[in-house]
Amino acid sequence: MPSSDSLNVLYGVVFVHKGYYRSGVFKFRMFIPESYPDHPPAVTFMTDLFHPLVDPHGNASLSQQFPTWRPHQDYLFHVLHYIKNMFKKDVLEKLVDKHCYNKEAYRLFRNDRPVFSKLSQQCAQLSITTSHLFEHFPDNNMIRFSPLSDPQFDELKSIIFRSTTSLPESIP
Repeated sequence: MPSSDSLNVLYGVVFVHKGYYRSGVFKFRMFIPESYPDHPPAVTFMTDLFHPLVDPHGNASLSQQFPTWRPHQDYLFHVLHYIKNMFKKDVLEKLVDKHCYNKEAYRLFRNDRPVFSKLSQQCAQLSITTSHLFEHFPDNNMIRFSPLSDPQFDELKSIIFRSTTSLPESIP
């Protein structure tokens, strides 16, 4: 989703369901330079993330997937697809040291999977704490999560289920 004050800044969230980062909810920002599509966007995670491709400041390395940015062949949706896939085991398995910003995470993934697994799961669990999930940082990020009470959740679920079961009769 675009920021509230610039079309060159997009915000997104990755919900991870499987693997080392399962249950994680990772917020990120994508900056699109004025020179796009000639130059690639930059991606920064706003959620703390122990990942070989992410430095301590949240900057994500895209160079493994995009060693040379190809204008009019590489697009934002390719970058978004890679952001989603970077949490998958097959992408982690193919990482090369020179593309990894977090050398310690890379070393642990290669040489000590139990420790890597524990640290990646810790950051996934931290990402779903109330303080991380519901904070609205920065102010121009229009993606907002807020808690629901059980009755509110049940009401929303009921509305969704009713809308899926009340299809017009002309649709088989």
